[in-house]
Amino acid sequence: MPEPTATPVPQPELTVFVDGVDFAVDLEFAPDGRLFYNELRTGRVRTVEGGRLQPEPLATLNVQATGEHGLLGLALDPDFQSNRYVYVFFTVPDETGAAVEQRVVRFTEMDGRGTDRTVILKGLPAGGCCHNGGRLAFGPDGKLYVSLGDAGSPDLAQDLDSLAGKILRVNRDGSTPNDNPFPGSPVYARGIRNSFGLAFHPKTGELFATDNGPAGHDELNVIVAGGNYGWPLVTGIAGARSLLDPIFATGDDSIAPTGVTVYRGHVYFCSYNDTTLLLVPADEVRAVRRGEKSAVQPRDTGLPCGLDVTAGPDGALYFSDGENIYRWGL
Repeated sequence: MPEPTATPVPQPELTVFVDGVDFAVDLEFAPDGRLFYNELRTGRVRTVEGGRLQPEPLATLNVQATGEHGLLGLALDPDFQSNRYVYVFFTVPDETGAAVEQRVVRFTEMDGRGTDRTVILKGLPAGGCCHNGGRLAFGPDGKLYVSLGDAGSPDLAQDLDSLAGKILRVNRDGSTPNDNPFPGSPVYARGIRNSFGLAFHPKTGELFATDNGPAGHDELNVIVAGGNYGWPLVTGIAGARSLLDPIFATGDDSIAPTGVTVYRGHVYFCSYNDTTLLLVPADEVRAVRRGEKSAVQPRDTGLPCGLDVTAGPDGALYFSDGENIYRWGL
């Protein structure tokens, strides 16, 4: 009797979802399946519907777009289906074109266009060239979380009178929640150098954040209320009392971590320097959180991700580099 033939297990396929994009720095899916993304340098918020890039942008903002400035963050309201709110984070130029501040503004999406522009947060610190942070994410509590770099002044990351080098937590209108860890302050966590990635675990509610270190010492952190992540007092896994260690640190290697997401329980994040997507197995994250090991060991997937990564409503993973948005799935 012939041996039964094993049925091949389908493998995910990598395809270019949208080509020729201009630095798609933050990707967000709407409940209706449309993909929203920011163009870092042009200030345009774009949409992709049915696999087609829409010719007209949702909105175009006047941004300072040199160095690490630009249109940095994007988030859709948890109630987007009913209120159509789109939030973006950008660097504001003055009359001379120099970066003067950063803001979070909200648009109401109507027929693919952004209307009723409303300032949610203004006067956020902007670095001379770099260390702006700029990622947005809504938590399971319905609050808006905002990453801010140290604006080129490391000591500000420890100063609770400054918003630089912090993760902020605010209400949808930009006001400060009554239950924040520092009363009367939007600061949720401090000791951040330059975070280009924020994502919540859809089941556990854990907040993951990437952080770019100085000449290496890049990190992946789990952010908790009131947590101090050490910059500039320490870098990497230091074991310092009252400071929280990352769950991954690169040591002297510089990978420049950017976007992060949780997909099928695992944590994925991008490396700008290597243009690759890294995977952290869920069991390793749990082991570190239980104190059974000091750090996770990411695996290189070999997939081309330099800017952002997110899970799509079709069960596939989507990610971007400077020129394309990719789809990886069955």
